[in-house]
Amino acid sequence: RLLAEIAYESAVRALGQQEAALNELRGRTGTLLAAEAVTTSFLGAAAIQRGALELPGRLAVASFAVSLCIALCVLLPWRGLRFSLSGSRLYEGLQAFGDDEEEIYRRAAYWLQVLWNRNEAVMARLYPLFTTSVAVLGVELVLWALALKDLI
Repeated sequence: RLLAEIAYESAVRALGQQEAALNELRGRTGTLLAAEAVTTSFLGAAAIQRGALELPGRLAVASFAVSLCIALCVLLPWRGLRFSLSGSRLYEGLQAFGDDEEEIYRRAAYWLQVLWNRNEAVMARLYPLFTTSVAVLGVELVLWALALKDLI
């Protein structure tokens, strides 16, 4: 096998793993949103049944809103995320190399690496957003505990 072919296959796998990591992150974010909604629904309802929301309850609702917005940023489609090359562009860009398999694989590997690098720049922004959303959910839980301390 050609070295360039091995590099190409490696680049394809890396891009596939990157796409899987994004899907996993978005799945975890969806689970986080569900947990937030359930938490706020039940604890908020319990706090409201006790009367007007005190400061900890109001801050918990605000924390929910902040965490929700941050999590939605992870779930929204981000421009520039691409996990494959256009077949027609690949053909047009590599047609000039005819039967030179080494050069075709080499160039395709480099193009895939460019996609991976661009995607990684976006992914590097998504993970801190998820972590922040989780942290804000933690703050929300503490605030609900304070708001409902008489029931706990």
